[in-house]
Amino acid sequence: MAILSWGKCTIETTPSIDGAPGADAEWKAIDTPKEDTTKITPTAGTEVTATEEGGDVVDARYGKNTYTFEFDLFVKKGVKRPFDDDDGIISGEQAFRIIPEDESCEGAQIDRSVLRVEESYTTADGKLLHYVAKCLKPKAGKTVKPYTKDAPAEK
Repeated sequence: MAILSWGKCTIETTPSIDGAPGADAEWKAIDTPKEDTTKITPTAGTEVTATEEGGDVVDARYGKNTYTFEFDLFVKKGVKRPFDDDDGIISGEQAFRIIPEDESCEGAQIDRSVLRVEESYTTADGKLLHYVAKCLKPKAGKTVKPYTKDAPAEK
């Protein structure tokens, strides 16, 4: 049993409808990502400061963080790609779950995102699909929610 949410993860996806996974959503596991490529990257919200003469900060306020979810998949013989694209553009919105190797540890759920893919090739790795999901404001709750398999869902 691990105490950290690390190691080989499972990524599950389902269409996002009206800003959330459907009520009867069928979550589908996608192929195992390339090692060390699965990540959620936050970008700090904008900072607005009020300064007085001389440069002293009187007050500050911050906007909400934004998030990007990324992962790479190998193109494998006989394995269907998880999403259809048109030169990198994937239509519709997707929801994702990232489940750690130890499923009793906390992972993440993204209820709403738009997805794109960049296809590349190197002789070291072969053909790779680099997926980038821009996380969007969901119907309810946080943009990136805690998720633990078989635990009650957070609203």
